[in-house]
Amino acid sequence: MMQEIIQKLQNEQFIVVSEETLREILNSCRLIQEHDTMIADKIRLLKCDQYLIVQEKSDKGEILLRGFETEAEAGKFIADRMKIYEDMWDGCGCKIYYYE
Repeated sequence: MMQEIIQKLQNEQFIVVSEETLREILNSCRLIQEHDTMIADKIRLLKCDQYLIVQEKSDKGEILLRGFETEAEAGKFIADRMKIYEDMWDGCGCKIYYYE
């Protein structure tokens, strides 16, 4: 299953997976980072074999996976997302577009 997911992520910007698939991924990959967004569940950085995956939940409740080449790129993506969530708490009216 992981090879199939990694292959899809190499061809797609992101993929949507089920809760069941997420549980399997969490059981088979190493958790590197996990942050509670307080708004949209958790955002996680996972290492699956040598591949890095960021998992987040959209405002529609979809579980999204994105592949990254380096831990620095993934870390920047997560930091940018967390900044948006932080700004939402401050009442700036920010919105996240999860599909870019």
